[in-house]
Amino acid sequence: MSKRDDDLTEIHGFWEQQAEKHGTDLQAVMPDSLLKELELSALKSAMDASLSTLEAGCGNGVNLVSLAADFTANLVGFDYSDAMISAAKRADSDRGGQPITFHVANILDDLSFMGSFPQIYTDRCLINLPSLKLQLDAVERLVDILEPGGRLFLVECTQQGLHNVNVMREHADLPTINNHWHNLYLDEKAFLDGLPGNIRHIETVAFSSLYYLISRVFNAKLTPEGEAPSYTAAINKIAAQLPSVGDFGPHKLFILEK
Repeated sequence: MSKRDDDLTEIHGFWEQQAEKHGTDLQAVMPDSLLKELELSALKSAMDASLSTLEAGCGNGVNLVSLAADFTANLVGFDYSDAMISAAKRADSDRGGQPITFHVANILDDLSFMGSFPQIYTDRCLINLPSLKLQLDAVERLVDILEPGGRLFLVECTQQGLHNVNVMREHADLPTINNHWHNLYLDEKAFLDGLPGNIRHIETVAFSSLYYLISRVFNAKLTPEGEAPSYTAAINKIAAQLPSVGDFGPHKLFILEK
């Protein structure tokens, strides 16, 4: 087995464990509930609620269950973790209403069995692939099932955004934030330059910038020494309500069109 395959197997195992431990809870995919709200707000603002929608790497279904409250068209999700999909189905059954369709599938494989879609999105899916080549291969697989004129919405973390917030933390005498072992944050320029020729970049939305600056710098600095900063601190809640400015957050929304 190659190192690449070893890496992919270890990352897959991590997400299986997360699903088995946390089930349908947000903690399975994200510890920061305010940041999750910002991700969902960015997606809902950018996407068309009347169009059939696919989430690639849907985890335990947190995003799709939230979107189902506003979206009127068919919702579909897939993930390579059996445990995550089992949790997603449980969350959907608890919700009621028109059911969401879930599949166990790998983003690096042929996805044509699901049909085609006018809009597809990811939420921190590509960063779980251990090389730029695999990240771009995954985009190709998604573009293959994206309808002509359709849009691909990628909520992913970037090396540049993380670097910028770490520069500010350094000024505040705070330690560097490192990405998790199972993540490879996107190199924005290399990623956009390497996109398939049949998809074009429309816009990048730095929706997490102000929130990161306030929560990971101001709130972190204000937290008494020896205590862990609270994700739900009052200053973070204020930050989550404000329009974002600057480029100080790794979480960004890339809007692409076929």
